[in-house]
Amino acid sequence: MTTHKEFMASLPKKRRAAIQARAAEILAEEMTLQELRKALDRSQETTAEALGLKQAAVSRLENRDDMRISTLREYVQALGGELEFYARFKEHGAKARLVRIRQKNNAKHQTV
Repeated sequence: MTTHKEFMASLPKKRRAAIQARAAEILAEEMTLQELRKALDRSQETTAEALGLKQAAVSRLENRDDMRISTLREYVQALGGELEFYARFKEHGAKARLVRIRQKNNAKHQTV
């Protein structure tokens, strides 16, 4: 049986790029933490290991209605991602503007 990694490696580079682009689009959609983890083909066990927690703690975390931003950032990082926040502003008669909200200790700031 061929693994997912083997199958992807067997595809032409252009096809792999198209698949990865579509996967990024799908991941950009709204989803729960559990759906995100599953879309990335990660288990609660491997996520727990990356966070230094037990599997049951990851289960509880995924079912929370509210959490600290730092906890969410750590969870996303454990999945190999980076957490970013954007605020959308629509000024009277103007085009909507996105502002990236950064951490206080991070010197980077971007307005789109």
